[in-house]
Amino acid sequence: MFKPGEIVPESGIYECECGQRHRYSSDVRGHRFPPPYEGCTGTGWKIITPAHD
Repeated sequence: MFKPGEIVPESGIYECECGQRHRYSSDVRGHRFPPPYEGCTGTGWKIITPAHD
């Protein structure tokens, strides 16, 4: 689980752990994770689809 503001460790699609399927796609590792969406109760991001095997 990665917190908003932490550096993205690998490219891929991440989903907020709130259960509402908020997604964030990063095509470049090294960017920072965004804050939760407005009204979202989530506190972190988990990878659901890595960009590379």
